[in-house]
Amino acid sequence: MTRRFLSKVALCPILLTALMACGDSEPVAQHGWVTITDEPSGARIALPEGAQPSSDTAADAAGAPVSVRQYAATAAEGSVEVGFTVLDTEGGSYDLDMGVREVATSLHGQVVSARQTDIDGHAALDVEVSYGAGNVVLFQLVDADDHVLQPLVAGPASRRDVMEKTYEKLTESLDVS
Repeated sequence: MTRRFLSKVALCPILLTALMACGDSEPVAQHGWVTITDEPSGARIALPEGAQPSSDTAADAAGAPVSVRQYAATAAEGSVEVGFTVLDTEGGSYDLDMGVREVATSLHGQVVSARQTDIDGHAALDVEVSYGAGNVVLFQLVDADDHVLQPLVAGPASRRDVMEKTYEKLTESLDVS
């Protein structure tokens, strides 16, 4: 699987909310949010109730199957999309910088910022991309050994305050394990 395809798979299905069932959840203390555990990776994250999971399999560059799991919901009375994507890299390398560029390209958008950070001891990027007529997506790409994790919030720039609060709640709840 090319890095470009991985990046498109990682973000676009959540923004389009093509959804099916997979995964389990349990309540957390935050009203209206539940903790989702992605069993294959062990990663846990809080998402709005009603998060709809989906999964897909694609072939990597060597022809081996790669699992992609997405969990998606809306927040703030449906004004922002909230999601979490997990790519199984099976110990392969994933170029986070290339992933950011390809996400922006797939959305016909512009990278506003991409800041290196560390999430639970794993290399990560904290990213903002603007796209379309006044839309923004805030996301992280986390290289978690055999998985790439991508929490995200997308919506209109006019709802920036709601997006930032939702993104903070989302990313603070991420437990890479």
